[in-house]
Amino acid sequence: MSKSKSKVVPLLPDTTLPMPKPAKPAPGLLTQKAIQEAREHQQQRQAPFRVKLTEKDGQRVIGAPHDDIDGFAYHYRATFGTGSLHFADRQLSLITTVLGPDADEGTINAALAFVGGQKPQDEVEAALAVQMAGTHEASMRLLATAMTAKHIDMTERYINMATKLQRTFTAQVEAMKRYRSSGVQTIRVQHQNVTVESGGQAIVGDVQQGGGRRG
Repeated sequence: MSKSKSKVVPLLPDTTLPMPKPAKPAPGLLTQKAIQEAREHQQQRQAPFRVKLTEKDGQRVIGAPHDDIDGFAYHYRATFGTGSLHFADRQLSLITTVLGPDADEGTINAALAFVGGQKPQDEVEAALAVQMAGTHEASMRLLATAMTAKHIDMTERYINMATKLQRTFTAQVEAMKRYRSSGVQTIRVQHQNVTVESGGQAIVGDVQQGGGRRG
């Protein structure tokens, strides 16, 4: 009677079961230090003003993301450096218009964080901050369009338009600085010692007593 040989069949993994994902490594020492510094810095920062975007009767409604409506209104007006709810509403409307009808909640809150980050103290500063947000958004969109253009002349055109907006953004930043300083320029005057040695040779600059001039 012959004996049949047994055949060893390797066990294959069951592909129907989800494979466990490899664990991510812990951050290194330098990364841990950077995280701790970032955490401490963020805890000291003021929370940005945020809104909640919902839909009602087919229309988008912007409202408070929490139940403190009175506090929301104070935070809202302070973000635009004003005591006028009408002015704040108008600036928010301008922001949403620039961002477009398809802008989601995160995009709107990002623009509000930019405006609030400028800490406008009055309506002029708030208007400049809103303009800066719009200029930045438009210039980056033009650059993105330039990257996908199929013809070099179109790429050049979009880049030129983006460059003009970037220069405008820089001018807006400078305008904000000038307005905040009320146009006052600081002139620094540095006094220097002037001595005359025997023979009529003048020494301008720091003079070291008892050891001649510094070489």
